Parts: sequence; C-alpha cells; structure tokens
Amino acid sequence: MLDPLPQLVERLEAFKPDVLAGYPSVVALLAEERLAGRLAIAPSTVTTSSELRTPEMTERITRAFGVRPFDLYGTTEGLWGAECEHHDGLHLFEDWCIAENVDADGRPAPDGQPGARLLVTNLHNRTLPMLRFAISDMVVLDRSPCACGRTLPRLRAVHGRLDDVLRLPGAAGATVPIHPTQFSIVAGDPAVREFQVRGRGDGVLVLLVLDGDEVAAGERIRRALAERLAAAGVDRPAVQTVRVDAIARSPGGKLRLVVPEEPGSPTLA
Repeated sequence: MLDPLPQLVERLEAFKPDVLAGYPSVVALLAEERLAGRLAIAPSTVTTSSELRTPEMTERITRAFGVRPFDLYGTTEGLWGAECEHHDGLHLFEDWCIAENVDADGRPAPDGQPGARLLVTNLHNRTLPMLRFAISDMVVLDRSPCACGRTLPRLRAVHGRLDDVLRLPGAAGATVPIHPTQFSIVAGDPAVREFQVRGRGDGVLVLLVLDGDEVAAGERIRRALAERLAAAGVDRPAVQTVRVDAIARSPGGKLRLVVPEEPGSPTLA
C-alpha cells in the first residue's frame, strides 16, 4: 500500500468491488475503516496474500466484511497454494511443485510439526529447473484428506520466515527463538492499526500506529508482550513501545511485521 489510506477508501467507494484482494496488513486497515463507517463496500469475496495474516487480523476482516477471507500462498520459486471453502489449511499445488518440509538439519519434519524451511522442486519450469531449492518459510504440513475431498497436501500453519525469527536471551545463557506469530498479541489490541517489531539487543522495540487519541495502548501492549515473551522463556524481556504516524513499507507496499536485530543495535535494558 503506497497510496494514502483515505485515497484507497475513496477509490474503493467509487469502484464498489465484488472481490477485495490485498496484503493482510492493508485489508485489515480497510476492515477498520469499514467498522468505523468510513467505508461501505460489501465484497462477496476477500483474499489476502504475501504477508503473515494473524488470527486477530482474520477475525477483524471477517467481522468487518461479513465473509471469511481466503488466504493465498505463493513463492517466486513456483510453489503456490490456496484455501478452499473450509478454510482448513492452504492446499499446495503439488502437481506443479513438490514441497518437502525439513528441520534445521535437513531432516524431514513430521506432519503436524513446524519445519525450519521448505525444499521446493519445480516440475514446470523448464527454463530454470529447481531441485530441492531451499526457501526459509517455516510451515506445518498436513497430508490427511480435506473435507472438500481434495488430496493435495495442506499448509496448516505458516509461521513466517526463518529470517524473521528473533533470538532473545533465555535462562542460563541460552537463547530463545521467538517466531513472528508470538507477536499476534499486538495485532489483537483494538487500538492498533499497524505495528512493526524490531530486535534491539536483549529485547524488542515495537512501533505502533494507533487509532485516534489512544494514550494507554503503549503501556498496555508493553506489559502484555513482556508477559508473552517471559512465558516463551525469555529472561527478563525488555520491551519498548513507540507511537509513530506511519511505518515504512517495501517498494511493493508490503509491511514487514518483524525486523531482526540490526548489527550494533543498542540494548533496551
């Protein structure tokens, strides 16, 4: 989303789309506009792709538009997937690409257990064949039949990319991996319109775009996130929140929810 939100709302009001497709972070913002009465479109279908969609985002989008959004999964390496009408995982198009879910040592990850990366073998690209090409998506695979009758394997969960995992200090000098899904608690706060978590030494810095004149959200989110990180094994987690007017997106309009620690970042303790 590179255009200002009011301009998007104005264009959508004029176009009245039957299908709304976009990044989860953008569709969630549009859902807030719909709930606030500033957007009146009523699409029959909503789809999201290209970013991690948290359960809180899904609930907000469903409540705003009255339809449950379909999630799509795609990679430049050729692996694609989509939810069916049961919304019970993303069916992978394995007739086009073979996907192997493996752990950090390259061993097969059991069905129902998260892996560290996917190995993709592209069956249709004859110009640049790819055999067991590694992509750093952390997913849970399920090969049991779906209620829709399709037998394609499903992604039961997408935990983000391995590159987005933060490693924070735990007890006795150990480090604790914190997956992006741990930060869904931030998305669940009703005052949060957008957020980004940045690694900072021994803790995290959370940028918050808040709704209206909310003043207590920063401290509320700080306490809740510190409790979540402590429960995950982080030793005395340092959490700082900062309210901002906007968060920079990629040139393509994506919002990265988690930015790992940058070299030389100061600690927050």
